[in-house]
Amino acid sequence: MKLRRARGYLTTPILFGVLAVSLVLGESRSGSFAAENAAQVASESQKSIQAVLDKQIVAWNRGDIDAFMAGYWNSPEFIYIGNKQVTHGWQAMLDRYHQAFQPPNQAQMGTLELLDTQITPLDKQAALVWGTYRVTTSDGKHRGGLYTLVMRKFPQGWLTIYDRTSSEPLQN
Repeated sequence: MKLRRARGYLTTPILFGVLAVSLVLGESRSGSFAAENAAQVASESQKSIQAVLDKQIVAWNRGDIDAFMAGYWNSPEFIYIGNKQVTHGWQAMLDRYHQAFQPPNQAQMGTLELLDTQITPLDKQAALVWGTYRVTTSDGKHRGGLYTLVMRKFPQGWLTIYDRTSSEPLQN
């Protein structure tokens, strides 16, 4: 009898140890799964956001302001901040672009490039995007600077809800 009790006392800590290790491993695996899932969501978000930016670049480069604006949140709450002016609302921004690039100034739209783009998902529904941009006009002149976007995922996809773009001298 005493031997059985001794064995029982010895096996109990072993059972508890095995149970603890399996709980820790299970916790580690679920934590690892959550991290992998978060990384996959972030990667998918980054690809979707990059696709929106790519469509905007193509639209800009063909002079299609309306298609370019499709990447922005069509809301009076949309905000664009330039060097000297804050524009409130999607329609106001569209009107501003149409006015700035109407003939004969349409050639000034130039060819847009987004350089050094960094996309940082903040959660499943929001992301911060920043980088530099350069526009090259048909006469070979360059303008550009820095941009920061806050993007939000809507049922129809990712859209920019806030755009802070500044003109800065470009390094050649």
